[in-house]
Amino acid sequence: MEANLAANVPLHQLASLVHLSVGHFCRAFKGSFGERPRAYLMRRRVAYAQLLMLSTDQPLSEIALACGMADQPHFSNVFRRLTGATPSRWRLDNKHLATDMLPAQALAT
Repeated sequence: MEANLAANVPLHQLASLVHLSVGHFCRAFKGSFGERPRAYLMRRRVAYAQLLMLSTDQPLSEIALACGMADQPHFSNVFRRLTGATPSRWRLDNKHLATDMLPAQALAT
């Protein structure tokens, strides 16, 4: 799932990868991760969007598409539901974190 955050991978494809029915896959996934596959995917997409908002100047519409969201309004609704803030407000409030990330990124390269 991590490698395909932007892709729309149906549950039946994920289930078939591990040779389970969709229902059994969903139960096993929730047992392992503590949340349903869709909730996990949305949470990971929002986390990836946060990383992009801090590390790039891309417009939110491009970030939404890069994270696999249908469009910016959908992205904004999901983001606000999970973080309590709109993407633009979160980006403004956390801009200082982008400068904190730079030294670590420079060391990694």
